[in-house]
Amino acid sequence: MMKKPNFQAWLQQQISDDSEVILAGKLEYLRLYLTDAMREIRNKSGLTQAQLAEKLGVKQAAVSKLESPLKEHELESVLHYLHTLGADLLVAVKQGDDLYQASDNEGLLLVDVPDVVAQKASAANMTVREYVSAAIAKFSSENNAMRTDLVKLLKSDDLVAVKVRERLSTKTITDIATELEKCLLLADEEDRLFAVKNVLASNLAVAETNRGTSNEIDEIELLYLAEELLVKIEIIFK
Repeated sequence: MMKKPNFQAWLQQQISDDSEVILAGKLEYLRLYLTDAMREIRNKSGLTQAQLAEKLGVKQAAVSKLESPLKEHELESVLHYLHTLGADLLVAVKQGDDLYQASDNEGLLLVDVPDVVAQKASAANMTVREYVSAAIAKFSSENNAMRTDLVKLLKSDDLVAVKVRERLSTKTITDIATELEKCLLLADEEDRLFAVKNVLASNLAVAETNRGTSNEIDEIELLYLAEELLVKIEIIFK
C-alpha cells in the first residue's frame, strides 16, 4: 500500500508570483482536497464505487470521474454525491481578515489551517509556517523521486511501457508521469486502478464512455493495461 500524502502540507506553499499560476494551483489543491475527502467518506460508509453509483442512479464511471482529481467537477454533482452519503459541503469566502459564510451550516466554518496541524507544529516546537514548510520539502523530495522512477519506466523497452506510450502518443513522457503520479496518491486500490484507466483513455475521442456501450471491449483492454501498469509501478516502488 502506497503511503497517503498529507495534502495539508501544500497550503502555505508559494508556487509563483503569476496570478494565473496561483489560480491554477488553488484549483489543483481544491480538486485534491475535495476528491480525497469524497473517497474517504464513501469508504467510511462501506460503499464501493459501483454501490454508490447505483444509489446515485449513474454508471460507475461517473463516480470514478467525480472522485478523480484529474477531472473538472460540477458543483451540483458534488453536492448530490455528498448528500447521498449524508455529508455536507461547507463553503466560506475569505478576503483579508473577513470571512463570509456561504454554506447553510452556520455552526461550522472553513478555516485556513486545521487544529491538528497547529497541534503537530506545537509538538515539534515549530511555528505552523515552519512545520508546513518542512512538510513541503519532504513531500517534494519524495514526489520528485517518484516522478523520476516513473519517467525511467515509461522510457524503457518494457512491453507495458511501450503500450502506454502508443496509447498516449500525443503526450510527453513527463506529462504522462505527472498524471500517473497523481493517480498513485490515491489511497484506495480500486480508485488508483480507475484513475490510471482514465489517464490511459485520455487520448480517445470517447474517453468518458461507460460500460455496456459499443466501446466495452476497449474499456476492458484499458483496465487490463491499467492493472499491468500498476503491477510494474508497485515493483519499482517496493
